[in-house]
Amino acid sequence: MPVWLVLSAALVAVAAAGTLVRLAPGVDPLTLAFGRVLLAGLLLLPFGVRGFVAPRRRDANLMMLAGVFLALHFWAWFTSLQQTSVMRSTVLVCTTPVWVGLLEAMVLKRPPPPRYWPGIALALIGIFGLSSGKGPGTGSLNGDALALLGSWLGASYFVIGGVVRPRVALGVYGPAVYLSSAAALLGLALVTGAPLLPVGPTALGAMGVVVGMALGPQLVGHLGFNWAVKYVPARIVAAVILLEPVGASAVAAVVLREVPTRGDGGWALLLLAGVGLACS
Repeated sequence: MPVWLVLSAALVAVAAAGTLVRLAPGVDPLTLAFGRVLLAGLLLLPFGVRGFVAPRRRDANLMMLAGVFLALHFWAWFTSLQQTSVMRSTVLVCTTPVWVGLLEAMVLKRPPPPRYWPGIALALIGIFGLSSGKGPGTGSLNGDALALLGSWLGASYFVIGGVVRPRVALGVYGPAVYLSSAAALLGLALVTGAPLLPVGPTALGAMGVVVGMALGPQLVGHLGFNWAVKYVPARIVAAVILLEPVGASAVAAVVLREVPTRGDGGWALLLLAGVGLACS
């Protein structure tokens, strides 16, 4: 199957994630994240059991670590979505390619091309402008910071996937990472007292959101990205995610009536242009 086709389908799926989270107001972010990865992991488990080949210990440990990073990524991002707009949170969390490039250079000794650094400079200007906006609906500094934290955590998850996936089949990698992520979120929920299942009068609707996130953004989106990192560098896969804010903003505008301000849109375009230059 062509890589571009899988990446396109994955991109469309993840673009709906931010709006889905906002459709479950008041539900603890840990509850949403736990249900999303647990359901996705359980649905994939039969494929991992079929023809199972045990990964090497190092790869098994890396998959568990990737699951922890994915868990923290979802916690940070979902919390951000409750504190700032879908467009701002999605744009900031999609700075992932910046951190992927830095991690690949420092940890894997794969330095990026020279144009990477001017791109980072533009992206940082965009981040500063977006995060310092004062207009109505601009969100909060805390929400923006959580989105950036989620971006770094997501980058770590992608870099590990780029290392492990060439050696481990997707049917093993997917459920192992998602169930490891669910275990990490379970621990966080027990420590913080967050419920593992949605409760209250909106519980049924929240469960629908969880199922939607598991089937769409997780299985089609993240699994598609995990498949692709076997065939193209993690930096390229992360760069494709730059288009997610466009789709996410369109969905939020239609479903939530959340139209970005002109100032936010300008800074977001500068940020995306910088990351695009860095990762082209």
